[in-house]
Amino acid sequence: MRIIFVRHGESEHNVRQSAEENTPLTQKGRRQVSALAKRLRGYRISEIYTSSLVRAKETGRIISKVIGVPVRGSFSELDEYPGTYFNLSWGRFFHKEIRKRLKALKGLLSNISRNKNQDKIILIVAHGVTNRMILGHFLGLNSGKELLRFHQENACLNILNWKEEFNNWSANCLNDIEHLPKNLRSEDTLRK
Repeated sequence: MRIIFVRHGESEHNVRQSAEENTPLTQKGRRQVSALAKRLRGYRISEIYTSSLVRAKETGRIISKVIGVPVRGSFSELDEYPGTYFNLSWGRFFHKEIRKRLKALKGLLSNISRNKNQDKIILIVAHGVTNRMILGHFLGLNSGKELLRFHQENACLNILNWKEEFNNWSANCLNDIEHLPKNLRSEDTLRK
């Protein structure tokens, strides 16, 4: 099994940092996702799952149309996790509501990946912090500040492969944006 998880394209919220977080993609975000979708045509994706937020569902629809695989479901478990979760002290990080939400996410991810030895590719469309939580879940990394080191650009590609012989997941690529032309990359990326 291979799990590909991507971050949605640039959204109105990313640009404005407004109080309204459930916003659609910008025109640039739609172009980013189109470039990502073209790259994803090279994979035999069998299932697509998205978060329930507008920007992720729109990203999923664009990809679905290009690769010809319907979105199988949109789940609130894949919705954005505020970055402030990582800034809480360790004890407060595991507050009851946060624990409940993390448990639901882990349950969904375990269900999606339950048949690890099958030859199939699953695509998950989520968010920056959520993608870090996904990475932490599959690679057995602590859900703390360390996960913030794994930056996630808009429309980035991450790939995990199940290694039957080692009975674990391995990372094939993280935060890959090679499919994005320079004019569709963030300003931070261009300065590097």
